[in-house]
Amino acid sequence: MSKPRKPGRPTKTDRDTATEILTAGMRRFAAQGYDATSLRQIAGDAGVDVSLISYQFGSKLALWQAIVSGQSQELLAHLDAARIPDAQSDRGLALRRAMQGFIDFLIARPLVPRFLLRDLSTDDERTNWLLRSLTIPLHENFVALAEAAAHEGAIDRDHCAFRMANFVYAASSTVARRERLAQMVAGVADDSQFRASLNAVLIEPVFHHG
Repeated sequence: MSKPRKPGRPTKTDRDTATEILTAGMRRFAAQGYDATSLRQIAGDAGVDVSLISYQFGSKLALWQAIVSGQSQELLAHLDAARIPDAQSDRGLALRRAMQGFIDFLIARPLVPRFLLRDLSTDDERTNWLLRSLTIPLHENFVALAEAAAHEGAIDRDHCAFRMANFVYAASSTVARRERLAQMVAGVADDSQFRASLNAVLIEPVFHHG
């Protein structure tokens, strides 16, 4: 027979606590960088004892890796959902929707590109791990879509891999630096206008028109 729950606010589950730690970690890493961030700061932001982070994740590096893995899974699932209806019938449209889905994901979660780009060139171990866990799978996803679209004549066959790498990096870095860009370009602060500008500059030039 189960014990009745005590009155008052429900207690947090391990999953709830882990989610709060991951969120706090991503915010700190995105704002300060990996080296300048301590587990004690993350624990304070998450409202937990620092020993709990060590217990659940093991180390600061393991926490960072868990954040990357989680965002990679969510991003790739988001791209799959964005293109599934058109994946077989229109390969050009499938690529376009995946590219638009990537931009939508970044705009909805601006901390993600800031977090991923913050220390990209400062630590070989973490950079290589990021490449294996997120950047390369994401790039391969887009290259496969681009090659299929090129086979149907929707885009040029030449430089498919480079086009997709350039798109991913340009979109990520632009969203990560949106606040600074808004000081120079009108309309960037508005999501709809920002999305339309990214579409016009980064997506439409990839495709054949007319």
